[in-house]
Amino acid sequence: MNAKSYILLVNREKKLLKTVCKYLIEAGYPVLTASAMSSALNLLSNNSVALIICDSELEDSDGYEFLGFLKHTPILKKIPFVFFVPIHDQGSAGKAFGMGAADFIVYTPDGEISKLLIDRIGEMLSPNRAVERVPAPPQEVPPQSFTHHMDTISNAEKDRRGSERIVPKQVVNIELSRDAALWLPGQIINISKMGLMIETSLLGRLGMLLYIRVPLPTGNCVIESHIRHISINNHQLSAEIGVETDSSIEWIEIYNYIANLKDSVKKPLAKKSPLIDQEPVEKKINEDMIIRMDENRKQLSNQLLNNSNDSGGGKALEIKFYRSLVGKQLGNYKAVSFIGAGGMGGVFKGWDVVLERNVALKVISYNLSSIESYRDMFVKEARLVSRLNHPNIAQIYYIDQMDDVLYFAMELISGGTLSDIIKDRNNLNTAKGLEHFITICRTLDFVSRQNIVHRDIKPANIMIDDKGILKVVDFGVSIVNDGTTKKEKPEDLPKGLVGSPLYASPDSILGRPLDCRSDIYSLGATFYHVFAGVPPFDGDYVEAILYKHLNEELIPLKKKNPILSSELSDIIGKMMEKNPDDRYQDYQSIIEDLNVLMH
Repeated sequence: MNAKSYILLVNREKKLLKTVCKYLIEAGYPVLTASAMSSALNLLSNNSVALIICDSELEDSDGYEFLGFLKHTPILKKIPFVFFVPIHDQGSAGKAFGMGAADFIVYTPDGEISKLLIDRIGEMLSPNRAVERVPAPPQEVPPQSFTHHMDTISNAEKDRRGSERIVPKQVVNIELSRDAALWLPGQIINISKMGLMIETSLLGRLGMLLYIRVPLPTGNCVIESHIRHISINNHQLSAEIGVETDSSIEWIEIYNYIANLKDSVKKPLAKKSPLIDQEPVEKKINEDMIIRMDENRKQLSNQLLNNSNDSGGGKALEIKFYRSLVGKQLGNYKAVSFIGAGGMGGVFKGWDVVLERNVALKVISYNLSSIESYRDMFVKEARLVSRLNHPNIAQIYYIDQMDDVLYFAMELISGGTLSDIIKDRNNLNTAKGLEHFITICRTLDFVSRQNIVHRDIKPANIMIDDKGILKVVDFGVSIVNDGTTKKEKPEDLPKGLVGSPLYASPDSILGRPLDCRSDIYSLGATFYHVFAGVPPFDGDYVEAILYKHLNEELIPLKKKNPILSSELSDIIGKMMEKNPDDRYQDYQSIIEDLNVLMH
């Protein structure tokens, strides 16, 4: 960078302008600042500028208008123009690159602005661009560099480049990032030994470095790649991006894993729904169960098929709906990034623009949003949880509807679930496992005292934040038990199996009135899985699992994990008695017995 050339920093936020300017000057860069397009143009007419860093919103115009003006001005159009915007503006990256921006840098409200920006400026202005590994900021690779590389590749590399593309036989969800800090979701379309074709809402220009995080059975693996191809089908939703990877041990592991995935479509559940076509394998199946299952065969079958690896338009539309919300503002909340989806809706990391704090945003499923009963369930969940002021229950902040999108804002929990612990450790046969057990018992004791039955207790609905605090989540199918024995009205809830088959109580399977003893059974099944590493009952299809909950004797926990005490095994066994009257009748009794084991 010429000593007489400046970096022009343009931003309407005076506080941010001052902060970033300070960092740049400390890093040795001469800086000019402006908060409006008019003042920026005045500075450009009187100074030599080597780089322009601009926000998307200015005092008298916006950054895109400014960029458009510069690109149509011969004397100014060659100055590199970089957008530096808050995270909620990331959805406009495609527009920025299309207009000729050199880069599009996104920062989080609570992120480290100085290092992110200064390192990126250093790589752009330096004639020598070093190659670094994660978590260093990404370096650009000029598109023309690929041509030179093609002329000097080895025979092995030629074989690699000539390899066929493989379409994964299962859905492979990945994450992508330009700075190894902010990650956005993506999905692998096909793979070759050279690289990947990915569907994602994260855009970039040719040659740009992207980090890709791929979940493997051994854990997450991060590799570097460079964009070789971009096909934008819808500027607001997603694009298909072809990336090239280096030949590394990590890449070989990823390629072999994806190329050798088994075809999930050939599993009985996806190929042929047993709930419709297959006769029950057990002849003594309970008559009440047969009646209830017959009433709900079609819905359960559709639910299972929707969760399998299909390419149905409904699922694709759901995914596009969630992606379209990234970067959008819902009331006082910005949807920052997509976390994941469940049966009732999707969850986003959000930002409260008024209170300036991170939140989680739960948005009702696009496919369910037009069904009144599901909308009622969604609203009811928010109302129920708002009554539960407890340190081990994720708190609800606000519920609203914006542009037909029904959502609520709640406490953001940064961490994993008990399901993650099971996957990582197989089982949790330590004192920490007992502590978790007692904590959730106390939490559900509080819930039951509010006359609420959760109805979907399972490892995935028990989260552990980054401070080790447990949180019970997802009250989407919970009910208020008023103490009577009346059954739920048909219009109160959509028909069908409620909760997960692996942890469902016999009373819930049979559609009988529920109280806390149903949750006690599910909690017992949950911690059976936690301590044993396997669920109490398993099977190849749902009917087989439900039959076992109703009729098969539970294998004692101690037989599954001999390290555990007989007393703990007996506690779990009593929680999972078939008859609710034979179980613990309340959580306090369980807590008392567990406390004996702790001392």
